[in-house]
Amino acid sequence: MKRDGLQARLKAIQWIGVAIFVVTALLWLVIAHWRVWINGLLLGELGGAVVVLSMIRGGQPDGRSSGAPLFLSGMLGMVIRFAALVVVMVIAAKWRHIFNPYMALVGFLFGFVLIFAGLYGYAKNQDTTSSESR
Repeated sequence: MKRDGLQARLKAIQWIGVAIFVVTALLWLVIAHWRVWINGLLLGELGGAVVVLSMIRGGQPDGRSSGAPLFLSGMLGMVIRFAALVVVMVIAAKWRHIFNPYMALVGFLFGFVLIFAGLYGYAKNQDTTSSESR
């Protein structure tokens, strides 16, 4: 039962991320004089999608891994997220006339905000005592 709720929450996080990206793309079409800002936001949101996917796909919902494999999985995810940030910021800084670096950073952080906000309510409503410890 808990696993189904978690999977539903993770799917909702992914769909909300897609919806935010679509809304930003529509803003890009409508508001022409803010294109540089919105380009940066779109670039950052693509990097934020890497964050969301690496956290969701790299997670261990079953708790099967422990010890060194779990540590290695976490470190690999951290490196992937850091590399995505570096790529986004280098692209935004190199082509400042196309992308606003500050908005690229804001867009990148959307991924973390989605994960935190989406899983906070789920974690808050979980029973802290498992049936095994009773």
